[in-house]
Amino acid sequence: MKKGDSYPVPTDPVSDPTALQGKTVYYIPITAQAPKFAIVQAGLKDALTTLGAKLQACDGGGTPTTISACIDQAVAAHAAAIISDAIYYDLAANSFDKAQAAGIPVLNTNQGPADGHPESKTLSYAIEAGDGGATALAAWIALDSGGKGTVLANVSVDGPAPQRYFDGGQKLLDEKCPDCTVIINKITASNFAQIPASTSSALLKNPDTGYVWSQFEQYLQVTQAGVQQAGGASDVKGLTGATTLGGLKQLAAKNFLYAVVADASTFNGWLDADAALRMVAGDELPDYTIPERLFTRNNIDDIALTDAAQTSGEWFGPTDFPDQFEKLWQVN
Repeated sequence: MKKGDSYPVPTDPVSDPTALQGKTVYYIPITAQAPKFAIVQAGLKDALTTLGAKLQACDGGGTPTTISACIDQAVAAHAAAIISDAIYYDLAANSFDKAQAAGIPVLNTNQGPADGHPESKTLSYAIEAGDGGATALAAWIALDSGGKGTVLANVSVDGPAPQRYFDGGQKLLDEKCPDCTVIINKITASNFAQIPASTSSALLKNPDTGYVWSQFEQYLQVTQAGVQQAGGASDVKGLTGATTLGGLKQLAAKNFLYAVVADASTFNGWLDADAALRMVAGDELPDYTIPERLFTRNNIDDIALTDAAQTSGEWFGPTDFPDQFEKLWQVN
């Protein structure tokens, strides 16, 4: 997981590059509390502007009621497409169904297919940002621990995808760290306030814990608060996935974090726009890949920790991918 030589920009042509001109696309993340989604949103806005379209964002708030309200708002506004991020279909199935019935394509990203809701011309699950860094972080733990240790993992239960992502890391730990013990603390975006207490309680029950793993950066601060409540801030090594500039700066400052995984969120936004364009145009979607990269206290000094570097995507590869999309979309 090193910096790549190029971004995996799609090469399949779009049948109608003008399909989104003058139209509005809705972006609904499960919660605006996740820093990653703000970066995806900014990349998506730039990409849609390039296509002559507008972006309307609506914070899902982590609850089915708010998510459904956002989708219903998009339907009432006659959106050209809806892009949901990390929202399991069944959290708002009635509203998603209404959107499709209205002929509005739904791109459900960062969640796998839901039973009873297969892909169709108006529904796709095409884009997932890897596994949240689970396998890379698990490999780091196995190496750093010398094959043994106790890990407390705060794992999201917002739909089946987060558990599926974590299962890959668990499998790797089972193979590479057979003497590791993994304690899973189930958490959710709808109950941030309870995470410090549940984290502290788990640590007090397992005082030999050496690693505390916040599955996604949106849970990092409340996870760390729980570690502090338990009095173990100096005794454990913190990890997190889906990391943005804030987490990388914390890693560089040697504050709790020892290893993190970040993904190319700006590029993710451009891929979202490409997929929405193709769905509205009636095209099949290509395979999409979002680059990820592992950062530790040993390599964090190799990158520029600036907003500009985060926005440009230079941590993961060359910064010319917007030009490649413009060429692909025939707008340059």
